[in-house]
This record gives sequence, structure tokens and C-alpha cells, in this order.
Amino acid sequence: MHVTKEGIEQIKSANELAGVVAERGIEVKRRGKSLVASCPFHEETTPSFTITPSKGLFHCFGCGVSGDVIGFVSKHDKIPFSQALEVLSKRAGLSLPEVMKERPQALPKKIPISQNPTTPSPGLLSRVVEHYHKTLCAREDAQEYLRSRGLTDAQLVLDFHLGYADGSLLKLVPKGGSLRDELVSLGVLTENGRELLGGCIVVPIPDPMTGLWTSLYGRGMKTPRHCYLPGPLRGVVNFQAARSSPKIVLTESILDALSFYQAGIRTAIPIYGTNGFTQEHMDLLKRENVSRVVLALDGDEPGRKATEALKEKLLSVGVAVSVASFPSGIKDPNELLVSRNGDAGDVFQKLVAEASPASSSSPPSSSKPSGIVREDGHLVLRKGAVHYRAQAYPPQLGRLRATVKVEKGERFQVDTLDLYSSRSRSEFSRRVSKALELEEDAIESDLLALLVEAEKTSKEGESKEAPEPPPLSESERAEAVSFLKSPSLLDQVARDVDTLGYVGEETNSRLLYLVAISRKLSDPLSAVILSHSGAGKSGLTEIIERLTPPEDVVLLTRLTPQSLYYVEDDFLDRKLVIIEERYGSMEADYSLRVLQSRKKLIAAAPVKDPLTGNMRTKIFSVEARAAFIEATTASSVNHENATRCFELTMDESVEQTRRIHERQRLMRTELGARLARKADSIVKRHWNAQRLLESLHVVIPFADKLTFPCAWMRTRRDHARFLNLIEVSAFLHQHQRERRSGAIVASLADYAVAYHLASELLRDTLSDLKRPLRDAYTRIQSLSLKGDGTVTRREIREALAMPDSTVRGWLSELVELEYLEAEASRGGAGKITRYRLTDRGPRAKLTLSLLAPEELKEVLGQAPETREPAKTRERLSRVLSPEASVS
Repeated sequence: MHVTKEGIEQIKSANELAGVVAERGIEVKRRGKSLVASCPFHEETTPSFTITPSKGLFHCFGCGVSGDVIGFVSKHDKIPFSQALEVLSKRAGLSLPEVMKERPQALPKKIPISQNPTTPSPGLLSRVVEHYHKTLCAREDAQEYLRSRGLTDAQLVLDFHLGYADGSLLKLVPKGGSLRDELVSLGVLTENGRELLGGCIVVPIPDPMTGLWTSLYGRGMKTPRHCYLPGPLRGVVNFQAARSSPKIVLTESILDALSFYQAGIRTAIPIYGTNGFTQEHMDLLKRENVSRVVLALDGDEPGRKATEALKEKLLSVGVAVSVASFPSGIKDPNELLVSRNGDAGDVFQKLVAEASPASSSSPPSSSKPSGIVREDGHLVLRKGAVHYRAQAYPPQLGRLRATVKVEKGERFQVDTLDLYSSRSRSEFSRRVSKALELEEDAIESDLLALLVEAEKTSKEGESKEAPEPPPLSESERAEAVSFLKSPSLLDQVARDVDTLGYVGEETNSRLLYLVAISRKLSDPLSAVILSHSGAGKSGLTEIIERLTPPEDVVLLTRLTPQSLYYVEDDFLDRKLVIIEERYGSMEADYSLRVLQSRKKLIAAAPVKDPLTGNMRTKIFSVEARAAFIEATTASSVNHENATRCFELTMDESVEQTRRIHERQRLMRTELGARLARKADSIVKRHWNAQRLLESLHVVIPFADKLTFPCAWMRTRRDHARFLNLIEVSAFLHQHQRERRSGAIVASLADYAVAYHLASELLRDTLSDLKRPLRDAYTRIQSLSLKGDGTVTRREIREALAMPDSTVRGWLSELVELEYLEAEASRGGAGKITRYRLTDRGPRAKLTLSLLAPEELKEVLGQAPETREPAKTRERLSRVLSPEASVS
């Protein structure tokens, strides 16, 4: 993205430095003309962090750090400059690409030659705004006028980029040439060569979609005149208010909205007179989902009539309306502000809080625009020879996108547009009008009718709860129960995975299936698959996803750092969460770990109250018991993550590759076609079976007889995960297990499942060489023994037919773990590194003190399951004894 000076200045002017600092939980206090705070970048007892609002700069006299609002965000949030621009543009409600499209130069004293003098240069209006703003800051008479209107806050002047047209612009513009023509085309200069807004306080009006200046409003200082640039009224002043709050205030004039802003209510948006509520205003309210509007129009007769008309218009589109009443003798908000000498914060707060709710005096309109029907998920409107067919998408980020096709005879026009955007509708109407020879106004009217119906469709979709699984027929239930009662249930799972097209990896497929089932328990399991690209990890996770009922699966490709803190309450609970590639979730590592351990996330964040402007702390809480499956091409994962999940590796042998090739060929034959036809019935059987599983507690009656290694601290979590695996097996086999007091009783068969699936995985977990790296070391070891005991990267690459990037990663880790040592030598091609095995002596075989299923059976035969060891009974009797004392 090209970054321009004009764009940077616009972002800085749209973000008050003190507000940005306060939003990060830093208390800011006023001291004279400056603001002070405790420096967030070093420890201190006396505040030395100073903010100068008039310059938009900060400086710490303690540590010396200084800069503007962009530099502060970059340093405080520890993000690069470009990302700081994105954060601030989003905060201000601006589109960063649109802001940075402008590449203006300083307003020249010489005329640039333009090929088209009637078309204004990009950014010319912004340069005019900047000139007027500088003029206001230098003119005491203009500032005194603002003070006489109660507008005394210097920050207000900066936030709205207020200006003053004193005639000095004419001195910078030559008497002839393209620049003057462009200013005339904009309407800034009149045809007879004077400034249109001369003698006026100037308020620039932004486009609510791009944030760029689109028009100017002038309020005469000496004569009470109101003036806008020529052409239709465009833009919305303070459009950011609708993005920051679902409740806004509408005023009759711009000075009235500034009066609310001066009084501390930052959510006031002006219309342009009694008839100045434009379609852009309506589009903004819909796009930003504004739910309530307080009408604070003038208290005179025209204002009251406009209030009634506007009230009906807003109520008709589902916006709640309240009407503010001014004190006796007060006509408008600015008069109220002046009457209180600019100190009217409490009065304005009371004005908004006590606004009277309004109800519609018009009969309810028809629930559906005339002529619109729904066909196959589309909205269809037929008007004579013209047919509209629209596919509306769910509203997102204040947009209501729809693909609209307009047909007339054999001709048609189709495009995707934002129905909330008047500009998007106008452009589409213009294209359709030209292509099909229709009236633009009629087309736009039809688009508005489609908009209303599309909104109703989306609201109906939002109001509906998640669809319930379809009821099972008797035959489906019988088939599912038979499947759950199968003595070789997990073997059948492996066969089904094979039938669905995934060959081999029976241990991994069984374990991942159990991980998916564990989502229904109070302590779900997690797994991460480590393998090289192309080893089949994505295919395996896709099969597990396919075998899980769709209402229980959440598939994610990327997680941002804070994304999990703001999900809906039931979005993740009891779900299988599949993260397609671990690289996409690394930013959310911490929140994932906490969710896996505590099953709950709690975040405290400072937010600004949109009505009062005061900061307050809001608590966001998410509870979720979810099973997680991730995949990665890395040879290992962060230790903190590894202790919370099973680490699986894929079979990367030649034999497995051969099996995959055979299966790929088989699936192209008639037999493969028959297997593909069976897939839907297999998947449906698994869905039905999992939906029949009851959420019951599981007990392991022989848990106190089990053994587990305890030399490593991480086994504190590994041991719990091993017990969880036994519970999940019993839960899956609940139709085959004994039940006591409403709980499923795990059997020796469940222990055998956990033992055979997890023992090898746990052994790999405790080894410093994970399976992929261990297999690589074994192959490098055998290769080096064929020569002088050393081997080069090229020799490994050619002998093992592996890509250089993979071999390079192997060697780097093996050298770091001291299994290999690197020796530099000179060769014909220059420097060559040879790798030699380190002499570590005989390696002790890593063993796990797990009872084999046969051994456990013998133990249970000597000690009945219901009996407790003597030491356990003695300890429990001491704890439960009434005479027990605390030492």
C-alpha cells in the first residue's frame, strides 16, 4: 500500500492522541494547556508523560520517548507502523486504502497545467480545507466567534477540522489557469472570482464510506447565512458516531451537533436543515445497525414538523425514536449551550436521558414490498417486461451485499453491490439504465424495495436458533445403535476411514476420532499433527471433520490474538474445533492454552462510553469445553502447547506412499465409484451414532491400580490426558458398558484402547527426538556409516530424495540437540559443511512404567475393583474423621 503524507495527516487528525492514550487504560489529567500521565514505557512515581493536544504530540521527560499518535500506538501496542495506521484508521471509521489513494501536494503558488481544467485534481478539496483550517487557527476574530457560540474546546476545532474563509485563498490562486478553473468547478470560487464561503466559519463534510472530504458548509460570522458547495447535499458530519454507538442524536444544523460535542456527547450527527435528512443519513444508520435515535431538532414550528416527519421515516425502518424537549425559552441546542456559558454537560446529558419515546401515528405498512417473492433462496421482483432476481448475503460489517440481475427481454445486467450504499445503488442504476434503457430513479426505487425485503430475510435468519438435527427414523436409530454396540467399534471406524478414501494411519485415525468424541465430555482432548507438507495431515483432519455432525464442528483457518474473547457464548462449547494450519493460530496461542486448561477466558478491556465520553472497564467472558485438532509442518511445537495435547506424526515411509498411490488409482475404477457412493451412508451413520451418545459422567474403577512415569514434571498433564483417553473410550462404548448411579463404568477394554493408542505417543513425547526427526536421524546415521563417518547436505538430499529445505531443517535441529556436529572444509565448489555423528555412547531405551492390559487384569484379579488399597483407606479415614485436626 502506498502511504501518503495527506493520508497520514488525515488519520492523525481523526484520532485524538489523549483519547487513544486513555483507551489503553492510562489515566490522563489536565495540567494547564497540556495533559499529563504516568509513562507507559517506564516505571515512575511522578507523571512525566506530557501530551500537547494542540500539536498532537507526546513527550516523556523521564525516558525521552516522544512522537505523535501513530508512533504512540506503534510503540505501546508493539506493532509496526503500517499496522498502527490500520488500527487508527479503523478506530476513526476510515477506509485506509481510500485514505491513502490521495497523493496531494501543497497548495502551489504557481498554476500546474492541467489537461482537463474543469475536472478538479484529486485532493484539491483537502488542500482547501487545510488552508481554511490554518487560517482559523491564526485568526483571533474567527476564534472569538466560536467562543461566542459556546464552542470553546480547542480539540473540537481539531477533531472537525474547522476553518475560516477570509479571502486569503484568492491570493494563492493565479487569476487565470487550470487551478482557478478547478476551484470554480468545485464551487469553492464563483464564476466572478470570489470565494463562495468568504466570511464564513467552514465545516468540511466527509464521505461516510471513505472519510474523504466531499463538501463544505459555511456559517457566516457577520451575517447569519448558511451556505454549501453547489450540487446535491453530500456526506455526513461526525459519521463515526454511528460506528461507535448504537444510539445517536440527530440535530437540525451542524452548529447544534458541535454544541452536543462541546457538552461531552460525542454521538450527535447533524442533518442539513428541516428537509436535510438525506439518503446517505439513512444508509449510514442501516449500515451501522443504529437501533435508537434521539431527535433534537429546533423547537420552532418548522423543527416540530420536521421532527414528526423524520420520526415516521425512522420508525418505518425499525429504528426506535425519542424526542428531546428543550427548556422553556430555548429554541435549539446551540442556544442552550450559550445560555449555560458553554458549561452545559449535565443539562445535555439530562436532555438525552429524558427524551420521550415516540410511537408511529401511521398505520402499519404491508410486511412485504409489492411484487417481491422468494424463489429458491432468491428475491424476485417482476415489473412488466423487467425482472429483478437478487441473491442477498448476510449483513456483515455494516454492509448488505447482494448479487442483482436485471433482465429485459434477452438483455440483462448483473453485478454485486452494497444495498446500504447510495453510491453503489446509484452506480448500478446508471449502468442498468444505460444497458436496458430504463429510468434510473425507477431502478433505484426497486433496489430500495429489494433492500427492505433482504433486511427482513436476514433478520428472520438471525432470530432463528441453530437448526436442530433431523429426527431419526426407526431404521436409522436401529442402525446407529447397532454400530455403537459393535464389539470392534474402533476397528469399524478405521475401516470407514479407509472406505472414505484415506488409507493407512489407523492409530492416528482412531485417536483423532476419540479426540472428536471427547468434545461431549467436561474435559475434552486436543491433538496436533506434525508432518511435512504433502504427508496427508489435511486429508486426515478432513475425514474426521466429515465424520462429525456438522452442528458440532468449527473449522478455522486463522485466529487473531483477541478473537476468542469475543465469540458468542455457545459458539465453541461442546464443539470440535479444527485449525487447518497451526501457523494461522500462533497469534492466539495464549488464549488457546487457557481455554484448553481452564475452559474459560476472561478479558478486562477499557471502553469509552459513547454518550459520556468517559472510560470504563468492561469484562468479556467466554466459557467453552472444546476439543481441538491442529496441523503443522513444524517438527515440534511450543512446550506450553505440547503439554496440553497429543502430538501425532504421520507415516512418511515409502510403503505408505505406495499405499496412497494404490488407493488413488483404485478410486478411479468401478470399485472406487462404488466406494464413493457408500460414503454418504457411512457419514450419516456416524452422525446419527454420535447424536445418540448421552452426556454422562465416566468413572474408572481401577484408576488407583494404574502406574505412570513421574520422573518428568510434564507427566502431571500427560497422566491426566491418559486417564481422559480411557474415559473417552468408555463414553464412546457406552452402549456396551455397565452403568452405576447414572455413570458409565470404564472397563479393561477401555484401558487397552488407551494403552495401545497412547503408549507409543507418550514415549515420543518424553523423548528429545520426535518421530519425524528420529526417523531422519536414523536414515542419516545409516548413510554416514557407509563412508568416512561424515555426510554432506547434498548427499543426504540425493540419497533420501528429500527437498533441500527439509534436510536443512533436520540438520539444524540435530546439531542443536548435539546428535550431529558440523565440520567446515574446502571443496571444488568452495566451502562445504560435513556432518559427523557425535559419540554419545550407548543410548538408554526410554521406557514407560505403564501396566500392560494383561498385567492390569492380573492385578485386578488379586484385588477386587471395589477394594481400596490399605494406604488409601487409611488416608481417607483420617481426612473424613470428625476428630481430624489441622497440624
